[in-house]
Amino acid sequence: MMHSRIRVGLCLKAVIFDLDGTLINSAIPFRKMKSKIIQYLESEGVTPGLLNDGMLNFEITGKAAEDLRRKGTSEDEIKGISRQVSQIMNQFELESMSNATLIEDVLETLTHLRAKGLKLGIMTRSCREYVDRILGKFGVREFFDAIVARDDIEDPKPNPKHAFHLLGLLAVPAEEALYVGDHWSDGECAKKAGLRFVLVRRCGQTNQTAEGLGFQTIDSIRDITKLIEAIE
Repeated sequence: MMHSRIRVGLCLKAVIFDLDGTLINSAIPFRKMKSKIIQYLESEGVTPGLLNDGMLNFEITGKAAEDLRRKGTSEDEIKGISRQVSQIMNQFELESMSNATLIEDVLETLTHLRAKGLKLGIMTRSCREYVDRILGKFGVREFFDAIVARDDIEDPKPNPKHAFHLLGLLAVPAEEALYVGDHWSDGECAKKAGLRFVLVRRCGQTNQTAEGLGFQTIDSIRDITKLIEAIE
């Protein structure tokens, strides 16, 4: 079922996608990754117990940086620690690739959107090497005009700078683009950047839960084509 609340009559020139959970059935062991990151951060002086694997990665790194600053750690040292955290993420992402799968109807949806002349982009917190390799694995890299991964930008989503950078590469203003993601943080980024947003409901996520976040929801990536027809 598609729940349409996006206003019609607005020109649409681009569709931007999140990657893991939206286009790809990710096999990244996120809790294991976060546990490894927290263990490393605590070894570098972050207060034990401050972080937990129920947090998102950007929440973990943000709280860790604040804690280290309060303890007098220099910005250069914090940047070095952040680089090592990224390396831990990269390792887990790349090691998960063999078990990842393409979400059903993604290929048909991308083909349809390109046939309509829309520009396509990807905005993801995964690393660039993982993105390039996973898209190549499933033969869909050629569909995308621009990609901005976690390590392509200093402040990745939900910071809106991530979206602004990608919009610049696409040469499309925010009001003429639609962002499709599977997490509330995607919607937060979209709101801050002035993007229209659609949440793809994940397995086990009820309509009430998704719509309680204030986002328009769809049940399948294939519903994007119906939604765009309504916009047009």
